[in-house]
Amino acid sequence: MRKVFAAVILLFVLAVLILSISHRTEVGFRITVHNNMEQSISHLVITYPNGSKEFEMEPRSVKTIHVHPKNFGEGSINLIYIEGQAHQEMIVFGYIENGYNGRADVSIDSVAENGELQVTVQEKTNLY
Repeated sequence: MRKVFAAVILLFVLAVLILSISHRTEVGFRITVHNNMEQSISHLVITYPNGSKEFEMEPRSVKTIHVHPKNFGEGSINLIYIEGQAHQEMIVFGYIENGYNGRADVSIDSVAENGELQVTVQEKTNLY
């Protein structure tokens, strides 16, 4: 009887541990960028309060960028594309504060005749 009771307690503890790990709050912001084009893209920059990250994308590739803004009041997270004289800025998270976290999927689908990227953004922000 004691073995059965110990096994039930052990299973309960494991279930609680698994649930807490799977439902834990993600720290910071996870931005997944999809280059759906047949060409590479250079000079991409993610800007956020007190920082930025520059990166390039190969054709038909996916890149995940983790952003952890610290010690700021409020701000936004943007994707900037610089090509020659062109400068394009796209909002990924329009409003964030300390303690917020979230995730976003950014899809780069094509380049317009004027050189601007055609982008769609889907984001989910969690408050505190």
